[in-house]
Amino acid sequence: MNTDRDNAGRFRPGASSPNPKGRPKKARGVDAAMLGALSEKVVVTEQGKRSLKSKLDITAAQIANKGAGGDLRAAKMALDQARKAEERAEAETIRAPIMTEADHEIAARVIARLKTIILEGNSHDHPEA
Repeated sequence: MNTDRDNAGRFRPGASSPNPKGRPKKARGVDAAMLGALSEKVVVTEQGKRSLKSKLDITAAQIANKGAGGDLRAAKMALDQARKAEERAEAETIRAPIMTEADHEIAARVIARLKTIILEGNSHDHPEA
């Protein structure tokens, strides 16, 4: 019988683990590797001031600057990315309206109920006649 476990089969506190190395790390894909590399911060000097910026921010600025300077490939890339970002932002606002028609109806009923409660409360506070 294994003395590391209790009667219910659970490991006792302080018992050695049956898997000392733990769960193996998940393999990183290309997307994770790229996002990790682009999110790294590096020191940059702009107009004599040093600051930390992500590689993604620096790359985007370089593409935008080259496009503004006349590099047609960089300009097309920057404009395509800007268009895609605008489309995604627009799709988000269309997909998730602030309040649906049903929400407006519920809110109107709650407001009407609150008004009734307030009016009834005021009539009890100041009896007339």
